[in-house]
Amino acid sequence: MEINDRLVPDIGYLIYRKCTPSWEIAENVISFYDITYVVEGRGYYIINGVTHEVKKGDLLCVPRGSLRKAYSSVDELMHLYSANFMLYDMNGELAELPLPLVSHIGIKSDLIGLFRELSNAWVRKEPGYLIKTRGLLLVIIHRLIELILLKKDSASTDYRVKKAISYISENYASNITVKELAEMVGLNPVYFGALFKKETGMLVHQYLAQTRINHAQAMLQNGECNVTEAAERCGYKDLSHFRKQFKMIKGYTPSQCLRA
Repeated sequence: MEINDRLVPDIGYLIYRKCTPSWEIAENVISFYDITYVVEGRGYYIINGVTHEVKKGDLLCVPRGSLRKAYSSVDELMHLYSANFMLYDMNGELAELPLPLVSHIGIKSDLIGLFRELSNAWVRKEPGYLIKTRGLLLVIIHRLIELILLKKDSASTDYRVKKAISYISENYASNITVKELAEMVGLNPVYFGALFKKETGMLVHQYLAQTRINHAQAMLQNGECNVTEAAERCGYKDLSHFRKQFKMIKGYTPSQCLRA
């Protein structure tokens, strides 16, 4: 799935709300995106004439231009985080957020932490808060895309695999083996290899190769070095093997990355 990762949010409103029995959003057409994460209770959002019941653990993403109305269940008052914002691409054009209207993502403590930090930064408005709040909102959007569209939850990754991934990211140019990583986290190599594949979707050698090639791509695109130097810096002793692996992973040759 192609994800637009060149997004810039312009925040208009942020709140953590504990709804009262009389709380409601009057019917109106919104000119912004409304992301609402329900962390307690139950409520009803009427979007373009269709009623959607939302409950604890639901994420609502209302597109701009929608006719919106809402109210809380009197018996189960909602607690929610809500962000209203515009979304632009790097050229300043309005961008779309490809999330469904309602998704059940459950209660994610890390996501609640991000929303809490976002809300606090917005309320305090200390110097630089716009940079901070935009950055936090982008992290939240990434997390939601990961959970809802990519169907993965990096926060639940096994701590031993996280440790191995961290080691690979810092030592990718070294001759890293499955045995070495398994010993580092105290597991049998066969079991560790299976666990790593289960958690990441890739075998260790595939993950290592992708990490090396990604670093090589960045070096070439930034003009830091030539193809031979990039291969050496990323742990390849055989230049032809590097070229072949680069083409297999990226779909084009390393030479095509060089800055003109």
